[in-house]
Amino acid sequence: MNIGIDIDDTIANTFATIDKYAKEYTEKVLKREFKINDIEVTDPMWAKHFYSWTNEEDAKFWEDYYILTCQNTILKPDADKVINKLYKNNNIIIITARANEGAIRDATLNWLNKNNINYNKIYMGHLNKKEIMQENNLDIFIDDNFRNCMEAAKLNIKALMMNARNNKNFNDEKIKRVFSWDEIEKEICG
Repeated sequence: MNIGIDIDDTIANTFATIDKYAKEYTEKVLKREFKINDIEVTDPMWAKHFYSWTNEEDAKFWEDYYILTCQNTILKPDADKVINKLYKNNNIIIITARANEGAIRDATLNWLNKNNINYNKIYMGHLNKKEIMQENNLDIFIDDNFRNCMEAAKLNIKALMMNARNNKNFNDEKIKRVFSWDEIEKEICG
């Protein structure tokens, strides 16, 4: 099988890492009280919505903290174990919105290596993943972004949506919500 997998908030627990840096940025740089809005967002560039930043403040945050986030995010429990088990008999295709440039690319590849994540291909810098899903003839797609999972479902690709802050109330009968990598393993391997 061809299995497409997102990184942030799917393999990695990125929200927790970004929250830490967003708090530092909001309080020390913007000199405002840090607050996380309880909203749901389909925009893959969600940070500005959760932290009430302007577009300019959002751009400055990513300029200052993007590499740190890519380097320091924590692996979700059992993600490595399950992905590497799947890798033995399947094609693992990482598809991420993370920028495909210099230091960000290097930090991402180093993070995957450091966390022992095996994969066959990686596509970076893709907010819309539909074309890559089609190009790689995916059988299964795993992501936290509801919009991306809907695109997969429309292509008759089994869509597994990792439960996350940005999707907690988004549901569709064509998408299976999953809460852990153990659950993903059961969905795929039976």
